[in-house]
Amino acid sequence: MARSSDAPNHAAPGQEALAAALKSARIVSCDIFDTALTRDLARAEDVHLLTGARARAAGLYPGDPATFRELRIEAERAARAVAEAAGHDEPTLAEIYAYLARCLVIGDDAVAPLTAFECAVERSVLRPVPVLRAALAALRPDQTLVFTSDSVLPGAFLSELLAGHGFGPAPRVFTSADARRSKHTGRMYAYLAQALGCATAEILHIGDNPQTDVANARTAGVQALHLPRAKHVPEDAATERLHWLARVLRSRRRARPTDGLHRFATLLLVGFTLFSLAEARRRGIRRVYYLSRDGYLPIAIARTVITRLGWDIEARYLHSSRQATVLPALADDLPELARRLADAMLDQKLGQVLEAIGIGEAETGAMLRAIGIDPEQQLQGAERLAAVNQLFETQAEAIGARLTALRSDAMEYLSQEGFLEPGKRLVVDVGWRGSTQVALAALTGLPAEDLVGCYMGLFADALRPELHPGNASGYLFTFGYPKPRFELAREGYALFELFCSAPQASVARYEHRAGRMMPVEAKEAEPEGTARRAALRAIEAGVLEEVAALDALLDGAWPAEIAADSALADIAALLTTPSHADVAAINALPFINGLNGGHNVCAANRVGLRRLLLDPEGALRQMRHSPWRAGAVRLALPWPMPGMTFRDLEHRLRKLRRMLRLG
Repeated sequence: MARSSDAPNHAAPGQEALAAALKSARIVSCDIFDTALTRDLARAEDVHLLTGARARAAGLYPGDPATFRELRIEAERAARAVAEAAGHDEPTLAEIYAYLARCLVIGDDAVAPLTAFECAVERSVLRPVPVLRAALAALRPDQTLVFTSDSVLPGAFLSELLAGHGFGPAPRVFTSADARRSKHTGRMYAYLAQALGCATAEILHIGDNPQTDVANARTAGVQALHLPRAKHVPEDAATERLHWLARVLRSRRRARPTDGLHRFATLLLVGFTLFSLAEARRRGIRRVYYLSRDGYLPIAIARTVITRLGWDIEARYLHSSRQATVLPALADDLPELARRLADAMLDQKLGQVLEAIGIGEAETGAMLRAIGIDPEQQLQGAERLAAVNQLFETQAEAIGARLTALRSDAMEYLSQEGFLEPGKRLVVDVGWRGSTQVALAALTGLPAEDLVGCYMGLFADALRPELHPGNASGYLFTFGYPKPRFELAREGYALFELFCSAPQASVARYEHRAGRMMPVEAKEAEPEGTARRAALRAIEAGVLEEVAALDALLDGAWPAEIAADSALADIAALLTTPSHADVAAINALPFINGLNGGHNVCAANRVGLRRLLLDPEGALRQMRHSPWRAGAVRLALPWPMPGMTFRDLEHRLRKLRRMLRLG
């Protein structure tokens, strides 16, 4: 491994200056790390997190990869001290792992495999710097090119690696581990001249380190060309406390910055997916159904992990929704169905109340007019519920027949998908009240112990005889516990639904098509539907690109689980103190729907500043019930206050009102 701290970012060097310098040199020596090759990690030391993960997966190291990283760093320091005492500048990679074996961190039989693992990790994270590769490829046949690196890695491995990245068929490599001399001490340059049979003045060395590649080279009489690189942001203290996989992901992002909305989602989705698989294994369940649309990205991640780890888990995607399952399940409880449909009628004409069960506006309008109710009205509160109840009482037979048909179609679809086969099954959903799980149990009559739910979180009021700790568990919190994570999620629970949501629309019902029962998607209002699909495809692409990159880095060494607090790290600030730009980007995306999947709304309910000033209690009430409280605060306040959470605003407004009353 190269001795460096924060691996530099790669801006293209001045091509003309580089070409001119190379043209006049007879012998060109090129630094490897951060000059010819760059890592997809911000720090060279983060390679050890991945090596530790692979070592643990192979049974060669029992501890945590983060601990392995620290032990590996200390072993290199100790091995270097031993080497220096013997007159050498650098230890070899094998000597470092032999030191770990002497300290009983690993077994003697693990030295060779771990040496190979570290080389394999380096192979997976390194990529060429195209500008320099092109410049070196333009060297004349009479010019000699060698690569020189301060690294504990063997030269033969680096030569193979460089060749694989297009730096010649068999480039000659000099490493400090092989030569026992380093650029750090300056002794490498005389060794290099002797090995090449030339004077040091005939060598042009190019590299990124101003001391070892430039100052020390010139002191040794070697010509030097500095190719500076901008430094990456180092790992902060908060990141250092996270799960090791979160540290790897953040290290990769510091090396390859990203600004898409997916940056809030990847870590959360990976953590939730690993939890769902762990929950299935803990409960001895083989069939796992990821419910649409919330299971769209988790199932893609799950299939990657299952394939890598060879687990006997069958991940299936079940097309379902509250509209397609909850409503048919209420066929025997029409008053409750009427209440739910009435509650879902916000800003809609009364004539649309039965669209959710497949009865169109024209037919519903005729039913309403027959009982003296105008279908064009947008009734409010108790008045709206009374009108819907009257409709259900007078049209109970027609509504009941429609629900019976929907229920029959849903059961046929569930049977077709193997959901009704004997044995246990696990359903995976975002949450928050487990309504789809309860509806599936009511529809199918399955034994309670055979239908288990796995959720990102369950609110405290979800607890009921049909849903309890025996058949439901949450990743972030279960029935509101632990409270701190519940409170954090409550600040913006809609954001979890956004980042789990699929581009396709919600399932409205099922119908026969080409000999199968197929889901029928709700028709979304436009242009909101087009905007939603485009945004979610972009999030999907970003998340899956990062998951694929992690999978390549891990090579099967996925952790069994990630602590929930670590999985929340990237989204926490967005939940409570979002920027104006973040709120604008997300609130331009209508994606939340109720029982009727065709009507989408935004994450943050807009509360005007005028109302906030004239009716603070009413404004706070509206914000409190917003799917994204902090987003509503941002929309209400015209000035930037990054630390202003909903709780802060509520506290300050009430304190101000008390002061004014006292005055």
